[in-house]
Amino acid sequence: MITYEGKYVRLRPIRKSDVEKSIIWRNDPEIRDNAMGYRFPVTEKMEDNWFESALDEPNRNRVVFAIETIEKKTLIGFTQLNHIDWISRRCYFGIIIGEKEFQGKGMGWDSMQVLFNYAFECLNLKKICLEVVSFNENAIRLYRKFGFIEEGVLREHVYLEKKYHDLLLMRIFDKEFRERH
Repeated sequence: MITYEGKYVRLRPIRKSDVEKSIIWRNDPEIRDNAMGYRFPVTEKMEDNWFESALDEPNRNRVVFAIETIEKKTLIGFTQLNHIDWISRRCYFGIIIGEKEFQGKGMGWDSMQVLFNYAFECLNLKKICLEVVSFNENAIRLYRKFGFIEEGVLREHVYLEKKYHDLLLMRIFDKEFRERH
């Protein structure tokens, strides 16, 4: 099995058995809202469909990895590159560290390091973009520290918890990543 390793985490292909944890994370309001996820209850059938679509990507414009700890091989989250534009060499990035005891412990940073090396070296991408809701201050701090630059703000773009929030658009170029990492 092809895997990519960092200091603390291993990125590996998703497995059918990952669905059990994924359903829990996607139905957790805190995780769902920070990731701007699906707002309705996620059922096992829906998650099975997501899993199947991630494996059978006919356009090859998405890659999804499970994040597991190297030490104990514990599944702690998922990361992905979406909307890959092979001509413009750009994509969107997403990550969820669903196991709360692993949040804020460097697992997201390590996962990004591994994934972006893969994106820039193996896939020959030039630019990775992301969208983050303005109240997700921990993620914004992580992204800025990692080297992401804010490119714009969509004002009052996301409705959560009875109010509207801004959506930040951020990016990092391959050369910026290589200079910093």
